[in-house]
Amino acid sequence: MVISVKNLNKTFNVPAGRWLFLPKWKKAKVLKNINFAIRKGEFVALLGPNGAGKTTTTKILSGVLVPDEGSEVSVLGYTPWQRKEAFLKRIGVLFGNRSALEFDVPAMDTLLLFKEIYELDEKFFKKRVKFLSTLLGAEQLLEMPVRKMSFGQRMRVELLATFLHKPELVLLDEPTIGLDPVVKNDVRRFLRKINELEKTTIILTTHNIQDVEYLCERSLLLKNGELVWDGPTAELKEKYATFKHVEAVVARVKNKRKASAVMKKYKLKDTENVLRGKISRKQQIAFVRDLLSAYQLASLNIREPELEEILYKLYNE
Repeated sequence: MVISVKNLNKTFNVPAGRWLFLPKWKKAKVLKNINFAIRKGEFVALLGPNGAGKTTTTKILSGVLVPDEGSEVSVLGYTPWQRKEAFLKRIGVLFGNRSALEFDVPAMDTLLLFKEIYELDEKFFKKRVKFLSTLLGAEQLLEMPVRKMSFGQRMRVELLATFLHKPELVLLDEPTIGLDPVVKNDVRRFLRKINELEKTTIILTTHNIQDVEYLCERSLLLKNGELVWDGPTAELKEKYATFKHVEAVVARVKNKRKASAVMKKYKLKDTENVLRGKISRKQQIAFVRDLLSAYQLASLNIREPELEEILYKLYNE
């Protein structure tokens, strides 16, 4: 296993109420008995509402934070918070709101610095930079000062720097936040290609559901510091999609009394002879029967909810 997490707990001291001179603190447990394991080459989404513990988990896995006593965490065979050099050379970490690049010098200068830090061979370095810059469409950016780059351009080079030393594990925290649609698509294609070609294990923390659906076959869902789902992303959708969207275009009303009953029973909305609403999965057969007994339809569309809707429902339950 690349990652093994058992009984992961993390407690922070947070301000307790108002104080005048001496601060008062209380303990808040942000991670509660988390257990999961990740195999080599997996692309896993780490999901949850704000405050669920996603970033805290990522920081523990990368060695930035130390968990509570009794937690067992192994990453690539190392205890991450011991921050051993051999461990740090085998991982990559990118926080979307923080830059690893030197702001006032060309991006290549930072890459050359990383070359020395990771002790990369000259031949490997040149080949790697060419390979990654081509995949990312960043060939023309390497000699440009970072401060002159757009946010999308900078993120391309940030990703190049993150994957420069060919890490075995990469932790990405909101890498597409604030990017325009074109750059987002380029980043997604890059991440999928790297995962497929190099079998890099990637954990993606994101609120962007399109990232999850495109990239991640498996999802971990945190809520209030607890792991409430660990399994295939597709099954997450199936398990919690208890409803379906319906849209029916009415050609004519066959029975006004039945039509009124259908509208009330299924809580449909009528907009210019287009009926819309939500029905439970269990209602589907009865709904179609009732609808056809009351209306002659021009068309009927019954579709699954988007993953974003399901997660929104879960977050707010």
